Amino acid sequence: MPAVLAVVLAAAAFGLREWMLLAIPLVMFAGVALLYKPDLLFFLLGFLTPLSINPHDAEWGSLSLSLPTEPIAALLVLLFALMAMTKGEVEKRMLSHPISILIYAYFFWLAVTTLTSVDKLVSLKFVIAKIWFIAPGYFLAGVYFRNPENIFRYLSLFVGGMLVVSGYNIVHLAQYGFEDKPSQYTMQPFFKDHTILGAVSAMTLPVCLGLFRQSRTDVVKRGFFFMAILIISTGTLITYSRAAWASLVPALLLLTAYLLHVRFRWLLMFFLLILAYLFVNLESILMEMERNKIAGSNDLMENAESITNISSDPSNLERINRWASAIEMWKDRPVFGFGPGTYMFEYAPYQLGRNYTSISTNFGDIGNAHSEYLGPLAETGLPGMVLFMLLFLLTMFYAFRGFHTANDRASRILISTLACALVTYFSHGFLNNFLDTDKASFLFWPMISAVVVMDLRLRTPKEPDESENQSTAAEEVA
Repeated sequence: MPAVLAVVLAAAAFGLREWMLLAIPLVMFAGVALLYKPDLLFFLLGFLTPLSINPHDAEWGSLSLSLPTEPIAALLVLLFALMAMTKGEVEKRMLSHPISILIYAYFFWLAVTTLTSVDKLVSLKFVIAKIWFIAPGYFLAGVYFRNPENIFRYLSLFVGGMLVVSGYNIVHLAQYGFEDKPSQYTMQPFFKDHTILGAVSAMTLPVCLGLFRQSRTDVVKRGFFFMAILIISTGTLITYSRAAWASLVPALLLLTAYLLHVRFRWLLMFFLLILAYLFVNLESILMEMERNKIAGSNDLMENAESITNISSDPSNLERINRWASAIEMWKDRPVFGFGPGTYMFEYAPYQLGRNYTSISTNFGDIGNAHSEYLGPLAETGLPGMVLFMLLFLLTMFYAFRGFHTANDRASRILISTLACALVTYFSHGFLNNFLDTDKASFLFWPMISAVVVMDLRLRTPKEPDESENQSTAAEEVA
């Protein structure tokens, strides 16, 4: 009877285009799963996130909620709270890890800046969304990831979901001859546009490669991940997302550093030297970029070369407009910012006349600050931006420490895979910001959680009589 009711409600939702009806069978299923098989909900999150649909983004209605992932995430927040209060399943070392402490500081600062926000309701909604992204994506993931096989399982399910979406997008775009303009919407209704699909695809590619290497003893899994590499890499290419393409370069450089066993401090020094060079030579670099007149097109090489075109490319110029607006907003409210989630509603008056483009708007209806660094700067002040930068540095530090501490191949592959996937997003974050969506958050935060869990696991002294069992577990992951 419940199954029949669920089918009837789903049919009614699609027939009447009343998408809230879909929530009823979803809640029924999720409620039963929460009672009898709570881990099923968590792992379903991995597979369903790429396939989730936001009726508002898909222009199917006014409901702005990713279904079914965000309702599931809200239930998982309750599950984590119950675990923390009653079952004692949450490891104290996870809760006291420096990255966890940094997340507490982040939420504390979100609370403070919500109180000082120019629009407290918008900021409150933003904070609530962050809770159901981070509580299950990071903290609850930390509970399940204590078994290394579960890290493999979650990432594999996410790859499976992305495989479906990439295949769908390839087939859909083929109907338009793989042209640039249609590539901006052919991934709908699963993804809002090509930029976020490109960002998540770029994050997923290193995961596919890592899981392929881990599966050397399983022919079926190895074949699956090889197919995923081919399809998702093709899908990344045809998004025509230049930011996504560019974000893969740091991942390749980081992989090279791991293969050469470069220490984190040397990599950090190299990164700081690059930043210093760019700062000193900024004027000449900008002059050179202004000479670039190549615009984005169907030609992949021309599209790649247009990344540095800041003289005529509307997308690049509008990105500069948004960044400049964020900096101007920060100058007005340098410590507390305008409030979490408020940028798109407040930036219009801060646009400078010289930065206006053909796609500029004063209505806050086509995007945000296009930066995971400058967005928080405008919304939560300098402390907000510093906290995100510290997350970047700490994650890379613990990934490197774990890699050099690990004595087994499986752990080293897993940690380097996580770091390379994460660095694509930290790099992409200079050009876009998608952590306010389920698509990016439910891959980004679980991977950071996995880095922390591996760090804790590798620093746990092994008991002599358990070493054989742990060696066997590592071989199974491999």
